[in-house]
Amino acid sequence: MSKPAAQILLERYGDEVNNEGKFELIWERCADPIVRHDPDGKTTNLSHDEQIERVRMGVEKMGVTISRVVTCANETSVTSVWNMTMTKHNDTKMCGIEVFTVEEGRLAHCWNTPYAEGHWG
Repeated sequence: MSKPAAQILLERYGDEVNNEGKFELIWERCADPIVRHDPDGKTTNLSHDEQIERVRMGVEKMGVTISRVVTCANETSVTSVWNMTMTKHNDTKMCGIEVFTVEEGRLAHCWNTPYAEGHWG
């Protein structure tokens, strides 16, 4: 059974952009802008350049690496339950859940819960 396109897109984004630091791939993996949805109705539109800077800061300054715990997807949306470790920040461990929608083959919208300390049990 093959994986849905949205899952492949998110996995490649996480592995190649976040964990391997190939920031330029944001231009082909993310919509411009990508819309981040947070609690209390807050949304943030990030251009490609803003998204690159956001990810670059996490990788280069904090040593962020992300591992997926659970991924569920169809062709137009993907949910990721993940763990994050910040190796340059006292090995701080965080976890979260993000839901993405895909438009025209790119991650376009992201809803995420506030991050929590620790890794998922």
